[in-house]
Amino acid sequence: MKKTIAAGALLLFLALSSAVAGTEGLPQGVPVIVLTHPTLFQVRNIVEMYERDILPLPAFVLLGIYHEDEFANPEEAGAYRDAFAFVRENDISWVRFRKLSGRVGIADLFRENAWTPQFREIFASASGIIFTGGMDIPPALYGRETSLLSEPTTPARHAYEISLLFHLLGGSRDPSFVPLLAARPDFPVMAICLGLQSLNVALGGTLIQDIPSEIYGCKTVEEVLGGDADRIHSGVYLERLHPHDPDLASPFHRIRLAPHSLFVKKLGFDGSDTPSVATSHHQAIDRLGAGLRVTATSMDNRIVEAAEHGRFANVLGIQFHPERHTLYRKGLFLRFRPGAPLDFNPLAFLKANPPSYEFHLAIWKWFTEQVLAEQKSVEGRRFKVDDQKKEY
Repeated sequence: MKKTIAAGALLLFLALSSAVAGTEGLPQGVPVIVLTHPTLFQVRNIVEMYERDILPLPAFVLLGIYHEDEFANPEEAGAYRDAFAFVRENDISWVRFRKLSGRVGIADLFRENAWTPQFREIFASASGIIFTGGMDIPPALYGRETSLLSEPTTPARHAYEISLLFHLLGGSRDPSFVPLLAARPDFPVMAICLGLQSLNVALGGTLIQDIPSEIYGCKTVEEVLGGDADRIHSGVYLERLHPHDPDLASPFHRIRLAPHSLFVKKLGFDGSDTPSVATSHHQAIDRLGAGLRVTATSMDNRIVEAAEHGRFANVLGIQFHPERHTLYRKGLFLRFRPGAPLDFNPLAFLKANPPSYEFHLAIWKWFTEQVLAEQKSVEGRRFKVDDQKKEY
């Protein structure tokens, strides 16, 4: 494991416990990336990408945040404890965890509330935030009744994450609210899969609760699997027919990039490029939240695959999964379809379908560049304040 960090902060950093609940004691001069829902899978994704230089940072602190009420769900509690054990047993000193506390009702999510001081503390220490994937958002949070196909099994998580996104960005829920990014407009936010949906809901948008039935009129798993591969957005359908085959690969599909997107304007891709991406969702954006613009879609233009914020240029939401460490492993072999041999390597697949691999690398290169730029800006402001104090 990589354990080195920037000179001058090393001794302090290695002395810190990786499981301290708080942001106090975080070393200065080293970027802090906040990660929501820091389960073993999510933490390992970041660790593995860092080890493989998919995240091209010389050093950083990963601060995983979660809410204490999430431990009421036994599955979530186990996933978090596994993450704590993974970090401890592998002596990964640059990973920290921060517990949020207090309860906030739906009516108070989109205003200052009991979590506001904790959000401000976390934001002040951070150089970027990654909102990760997960289960369905309770439709009550976007003013809808719950479909029989929705699975809102982690409500505590959704409440604080959506409130945090509102605190970061503001929005139509309360136009008078001054968002945290107003003071740091270049702060990078990466919202992945559920993260994009949470971003949309925080900004007043709504969701499609089930893509196959609502968009494509499918009533059975077989109908979904019998259709166009670019319309299959989740691996759960194969899993339902073959529940005892753990080696089935998650599906990939192609996406379209908008000419005005960050992908084209800043990352250098062409509007005609159709990179393949790993996908795992059955919900998607319906009504677009205030301030967002669609910057990538499914091949048939019916599903939003990426959205960017109009005011804050480094806020990117994506419906696909470039963070999975399984995408970057040369020695991982899976089954592409039931009954097939174990010869499907996700990394080889991405490289064989250009510019898919380059697209994934470019997303993380862009994000880390923004993180480093934000850290430099924060340090610049800190030095300026220190100088002013000395003059005083």
